[in-house]
Amino acid sequence: MNTEKGSIFQEAEPPQASRELAELRSSNDYVAPFEIVRRRVIDDFYEGKMTIDATIVIRVGNVEETEAARGVGVVNALDLALRKALLKYFPYLEAVRVTETYTHASGESTEAEVVSIKKFSDGHNVWTTLAKSANSVEAGWKSLLDGYEWRIAIERLKQRRAVGDPRLSRR
Repeated sequence: MNTEKGSIFQEAEPPQASRELAELRSSNDYVAPFEIVRRRVIDDFYEGKMTIDATIVIRVGNVEETEAARGVGVVNALDLALRKALLKYFPYLEAVRVTETYTHASGESTEAEVVSIKKFSDGHNVWTTLAKSANSVEAGWKSLLDGYEWRIAIERLKQRRAVGDPRLSRR
C-alpha cells in the first residue's frame, strides 16, 4: 500500500500544449485570441430530468459574442456554448473535439486540489492540456479553454510563418 501523501498528478510535468501555451502567454507580444467576459451555468431539474444550461459571453477583438447551450454536464454545456461562439471567428475549430477527459482529486476532503486533463484532436493533430483548481468545474473549464486557445495560437503561428515572418523559427 502506498502511504505517500503526494499524487503523481501533482508532480507530473504539464503536457506539451499546456507548456507551450504558458510560454506564449509569458511573451510580451502575446495577445489572447479571445477573452471570457462572463459565463453562467444553470443546473436544473426540468420535465423530470436533470438539465444543464450554459451561457458564455466572449470578446474577440472589440466584439462581444453571446451563446448558450444545453449539455449533459457543466463542462459539456460550457464546451458546447464556447464552441458556438468561437466558430464564428475561428471556423477551423469545427474539427476540434475533446477526445478524452480525466479528472483526479488529491486530498482528503471536498476541498482537495483537482487536476483536469483533456485530450483534443482536430483529425490531424492531438494535444493535451492540464489545469488545477480546488473547484472541479473550474479545473475542467480551464483545461477546456487552454485546449482551444492553444489550437488558435498554433494556427496563428502557422499563418504568420506562411507569409514569411522572419522573426518566427520553423519547428
